[in-house]
Amino acid sequence: MSKPSLVMLPGLNNTRAVFEDMIRLLADTVDVTVLEYPPLDTLEAIAADVLARCPEHFNLCAFSFGGYVAAAMLEQAPERIERLAFIGAGPGADKPERRGAREAAIARAQNGEYEAMVKANANAAFHPDSLTDARLMARRDAMVKDYGAERYVAHSRAALERPARYHVLAGLQHEMLMMAGETDNVVPLAEMQRTAAAAPKARVVVVPGAGHLLPMEKPAATVAELKLWLNA
Repeated sequence: MSKPSLVMLPGLNNTRAVFEDMIRLLADTVDVTVLEYPPLDTLEAIAADVLARCPEHFNLCAFSFGGYVAAAMLEQAPERIERLAFIGAGPGADKPERRGAREAAIARAQNGEYEAMVKANANAAFHPDSLTDARLMARRDAMVKDYGAERYVAHSRAALERPARYHVLAGLQHEMLMMAGETDNVVPLAEMQRTAAAAPKARVVVVPGAGHLLPMEKPAATVAELKLWLNA
């Protein structure tokens, strides 16, 4: 029996390393492809680039910024995506206050402050318990360095100009999975519930002991839910 095909999309400031532990745990039963993004500055262009590198039909798991990409992919090629899972992600547009913060962050990154800025935001990205894990923090710092300011600026501009795409979820044929860590302030529970309401059928899972970077903080729990979703 062939393995199901799963395309995984990382978030802002992420490389494939954000899924490193998950890939290892999925390898025996799932054919995993992780696709990073070139420094394109619209979600439409990023989605088209990703679709060109995907199998003809696939399951899609999107983390954080990857959710914006996934929503644009669904808009462009809904017939190719069999199942959809969001981890700390949603298809909404930026609120006005978020737009201002994003514009300021772009300016700082262009001024050479990218790595220092992102490292200083660790408290917002992780559960408090994770902040004391030196190995985890070192992995995140290395990933941020690899991702780099050029991609950050381009992808932040893409996020800044994105429209809300809740409507694309209405055509999903299978149950959608929505996951987030219990202290995820990037995509709070209210936003997850709004997204779930836009899909014909959705399951919301909140994972204890994790913040926004759920794939790195609780990979085993995340993979367990993904396997249930793939086999539903």
